[in-house]
Amino acid sequence: MQIRHAKPGDEAQLALLLEEHEHHYGNPIARGAGEAGAAFLAAAPPGGTMCLVAERDGQLLGFAILNPYFPGPNLTHGLFLKELYVRGAARSCGVGEKLIDGIRTLARERGDTRVIWTTGEGNSGSQRFYDRLGMRREKKVYYVMDP
Repeated sequence: MQIRHAKPGDEAQLALLLEEHEHHYGNPIARGAGEAGAAFLAAAPPGGTMCLVAERDGQLLGFAILNPYFPGPNLTHGLFLKELYVRGAARSCGVGEKLIDGIRTLARERGDTRVIWTTGEGNSGSQRFYDRLGMRREKKVYYVMDP
């Protein structure tokens, strides 16, 4: 299995993964709705949104979508993990762990001091996964503004 940045040519598989991700969380979405997002991620310029993909034998098995942020503690910079998703058939096969390793490597290469993310309060499966990997929990309040 290879962890790499999404690139042109990944759009079709990435679109399906994005749509599967939305269905997984109970969001009704039409077939083809992931195409624009996949095109955005595959062509993202350096310095902005990043998408790591897990690929095995030419098949995309999962993704991690990250955004840089500043400032962090002591005016450092870091990454915000917006989404981590592994295709249902590929779960419990080490794909999620490989994506986390890829995120850690990317953050070290960039000189980021931390990676932060949230998970739904009721998403016990994701919480068990992150806890098993030894991730630190912080007490925060998460706000959303609908403009």
